[in-house]
Amino acid sequence: MNPKRQLFIEYSDTGIRTALLEDGKLLEIFIDSNEASSWVGKVIVGRIKTILPGLFAFVDIGSNKNAFINLEEGHNLKAGQPILVQVCKDATGSKGAYLQQEISLKSHILVLSESGNKISEIGISRKITDEAENKRLRKLAKKFTPKGFSLIVRTDAKGIEPTTLEQEINTLHATILEIKKKAEYALPPVTLFPIQLTANTITKNLSSIDEVYIESSLEIFSSIKEIKSNESGAFSQFPLFHYTNTPSLFVQFNINKQITNALSKIIYLPSGGFITIEQTEACVVIDVNTGSFIGKKDYRTTILQTNLEAASAIATQLTLRNLSGIIIVDFIDLENQEDKTMLLNTLAQELNKTSSIKTDIVGMTELGLVQLTRKKTRPSLSEVLQKKCPHCGRS
Repeated sequence: MNPKRQLFIEYSDTGIRTALLEDGKLLEIFIDSNEASSWVGKVIVGRIKTILPGLFAFVDIGSNKNAFINLEEGHNLKAGQPILVQVCKDATGSKGAYLQQEISLKSHILVLSESGNKISEIGISRKITDEAENKRLRKLAKKFTPKGFSLIVRTDAKGIEPTTLEQEINTLHATILEIKKKAEYALPPVTLFPIQLTANTITKNLSSIDEVYIESSLEIFSSIKEIKSNESGAFSQFPLFHYTNTPSLFVQFNINKQITNALSKIIYLPSGGFITIEQTEACVVIDVNTGSFIGKKDYRTTILQTNLEAASAIATQLTLRNLSGIIIVDFIDLENQEDKTMLLNTLAQELNKTSSIKTDIVGMTELGLVQLTRKKTRPSLSEVLQKKCPHCGRS
């Protein structure tokens, strides 16, 4: 039986919280509030403040910190001029948001991006493994993609009709052209295309969502329901429920408690072992321990089972906590090469299953240390929800 996936969206005066659950287990949490909201995906007309020759241009996009763009991506830029940009990464620590000049928009089946001076490319989701379908989609994409643009065909496009694919490409293309037209008359800093968090989250998980619960005013719910009823694609397929009861959605479905657990240093494994997660500015360190688990067979089996359970838990926690950068995992030492291979394969499979963000496994040392690198697109859960003490520096 396939797992049941539910999306919970909570609107309030302070912002929006969106949670994705699978069989009651929290997989991802997105928080868009006045204090902590992601800027990733927003298309903004900013104003260049200063330029460091050969390095960066710093841009006022209306946030607390000036964002920056590589000079390789910005041509003939001058201080004081307006510039149309899109946010690629949120501001973190002392760094402002990272920008690009090429606009990229996505739907549940496509990602259309300006290619600028680069060669236009066509990419097909690696999860579309059927060779004939891969070739069919690539041929259609080449036929319909506008000149000067690159296209990524996502997993949900598998089996799609050519006319539907063409229409989706044309819609995204028209939106980008409209944004660029508006930018010519915009007074910076101004956001021209805000990406709504809930819409982005729903679109990202369209193929797997069974139910959506929305806690909001009747006005907000009615507007979402109207959009859904006018859709002919996957967005129109799943049930939509309005929720106004007390306690709130996040209390009723045990989501708040799971969010609290996601900030805990220790995560317990099914057999009695546990992992500890330490997040620093330099890297994330994860340690695997057998804990109370003594096993029913031999020591080798006990260690392997603990490590395999840890691999699954680590993949889940990386997604849930949105941990990124360099991640060091100290697995329990394995002497058998076959066990090491099984562990790395399991970790790769779990990472691919739970996360849409690219995570690379660098390898395993003789001491059982595994290094991962994971792209950062938004602040981690702890950065959003926890504040550092001004005296000791701890969260």
